[in-house]
Amino acid sequence: MKFFLFKARSREDKNLSNSLKTILGFRPINLELYKNALRHSSAGVLRSGEIYNNERLEFIGDSIISAVVSDILYLRFPRANEGKLSILRSTIVNRRSLNEIAAELKIDSLMTYRNSAKSSMKNMAGNSFEALTGAVYYDRGYKYCRIFIDKILSAHFDLNNLMKQNSDYKSKLLQIMQKHKLDISINTFENCESNEKVHHFHCEICFNDLYLAEGKGWSKKEAEQKASQIAIRKLKALNYSNH
Repeated sequence: MKFFLFKARSREDKNLSNSLKTILGFRPINLELYKNALRHSSAGVLRSGEIYNNERLEFIGDSIISAVVSDILYLRFPRANEGKLSILRSTIVNRRSLNEIAAELKIDSLMTYRNSAKSSMKNMAGNSFEALTGAVYYDRGYKYCRIFIDKILSAHFDLNNLMKQNSDYKSKLLQIMQKHKLDISINTFENCESNEKVHHFHCEICFNDLYLAEGKGWSKKEAEQKASQIAIRKLKALNYSNH
């Protein structure tokens, strides 16, 4: 007969597991993964010569969120073309949205960080939301990532309404340019900033040789759509429109 010894969880671990179950919709298995996902780099710990924080899980989670949202939108809107799907995805998967989702989930209350870091890290909780998704992926696999993200989308977004609202912003911008004979330049290039791990596309829009708007995305089209949306909003404030 074999006997297995299980280490009893502390009250702190039980509380964290219960909180994560509320957020995720299912109970985590490997709690250490989630602890790491909630550990900001300011509170990184050294183990066996390696510093443990949530940056690596954030890197994975960022890609997983984009993939899952793309999967959900592809199946939800079978008649939407690639351009419309890209615009809708960029409306959902952006820094502002992730920060707002993290705030509503109160992820910051579960995080480990130095108090001095919070005031200067406005994206801290949003980054941890990405890391949390990365933890789900390694703990439970893609299926549970999809369950988690689907739950988030249902709670925070009206996808049908967003699809109706979103359109081809670059085309709208070009219409405004032509109607008002504006001197607008759209420059898009591949870029990788020092604090990022992967390449992305960066679009910068100038009006009369002055900076007007910018956008980043995993594809050239996505970056241009983000920048064009911001540019249209600013031009409307200057009384330019395509109507």
